[in-house]
Amino acid sequence: MSEPPVALTIAGSDSGGGSGLQADLRTFAAHSVHGVCAVTAVSAQNTEEFRSVLSIPKKELEAQIEAVLHDFDVKATKTGLLLSEENIQLIAKMAEAGVLPQLVIDPVMVDRHGELLYHPDLVRCICQELISQALIITPNHLEAMHLLGVELTDDIDKICEAALELAALGPEVVLITGGRRNANSMIDVMAHQGEIIKIESERYKTKNVRGTGDTLSAAIVASLAKGQPLAQSIKNAHRFTADAVRRAAEWKLGSGQGPIDHLGHRDAVRLD
Repeated sequence: MSEPPVALTIAGSDSGGGSGLQADLRTFAAHSVHGVCAVTAVSAQNTEEFRSVLSIPKKELEAQIEAVLHDFDVKATKTGLLLSEENIQLIAKMAEAGVLPQLVIDPVMVDRHGELLYHPDLVRCICQELISQALIITPNHLEAMHLLGVELTDDIDKICEAALELAALGPEVVLITGGRRNANSMIDVMAHQGEIIKIESERYKTKNVRGTGDTLSAAIVASLAKGQPLAQSIKNAHRFTADAVRRAAEWKLGSGQGPIDHLGHRDAVRLD
């Protein structure tokens, strides 16, 4: 077998296994990419509730990142939940120094109920210091509105305006995902070079959508790590995420918002 490329995720750990680092690493594995990671936060959560979270100190986060960058040829990087101002500023500084290749920022800022996880000052820190360093950012529409400090809305025209405003801050592409919008279909809004592209896809009737945003951004990173151009990586990621949701639609893992199927219909490992 050929040697896999390496991708780095800098994100929080989900004890329920559906989102964060766990979703990222399964996505990398599904793409035959070797995943390395730096843990930003350790959470206590399951499919029903987010109970508590502990932020990893900046010194330990920096040590994790430096350790993997020292030993691995990382081709692409993503961030998820960063949680503290120190950690946000650390990632911004490392990105500005050029040591986090092909940076995809998933600005995880709201919980599954849409409630803001950050103090507004930290949201401004992400917006002012981190976003400009990204190749692409992938907020949902709630996160996009929080980043801009404007009234929350799921109106598609307002979301298009928000995408253009965020793109003006520096990232090459802004992709506002539509999974949280109240609509019959899902419409992702992409801003690139002053143009808006709407990507519409089927909305599956299932509660098993845990970690879809993490999965989409991780799938973009995996394709970038394998040498795909950004536009193709986004297309691949949409297809991969939709397939993962479809395959897990009838699962009953946990009693709340369940995980999706990153690994597909793979045969169990044979022990004989």
